[in-house]
Amino acid sequence: MEDQKTGPRYYGMRKYVFERDGYELWLASDWHPHKMADGRKGTIYIPNEADPDTCFLAEKVLLDYGVRPKDVPLLRGGFKAGLASLPGCEIEFEDETITPTLMVFEARFTFLEGEARRKRWVRNVYWGEGQLILIAQGSSPEMFAYWLPMFTNIMLTAKIT
Repeated sequence: MEDQKTGPRYYGMRKYVFERDGYELWLASDWHPHKMADGRKGTIYIPNEADPDTCFLAEKVLLDYGVRPKDVPLLRGGFKAGLASLPGCEIEFEDETITPTLMVFEARFTFLEGEARRKRWVRNVYWGEGQLILIAQGSSPEMFAYWLPMFTNIMLTAKIT
């Protein structure tokens, strides 16, 4: 791992285009993509194979129905319930953006996974019949802070196509 004081460095960027799923991501070119298990449609990107719990996950879910602004209270409640179900969850930041065609719920928080304290930034994006789940996770709050500049770049450049 690079010097903690300088943070991670880019050695190139790669644009991942998920044309059929309707989104694009920009990631560091040296991150390692892995397919999700259990038949889930998505990819996990790991910056350091020695620390697979520090990663970025992107998964598109096709819903059985189209999401509309009137569904916001139900979606908000489900998002908050999901956060509350995590052991030892401490929310640092929570926000939402609602437009007539796009609904975004996001949070940054720490939680316990076994004995390990992890830190995540989750963004759930709903449009039409689609849900895009973006998760940036550090194996610890310190690793999250180290990778935060790259996590931020990925989150802020993710594009719904």
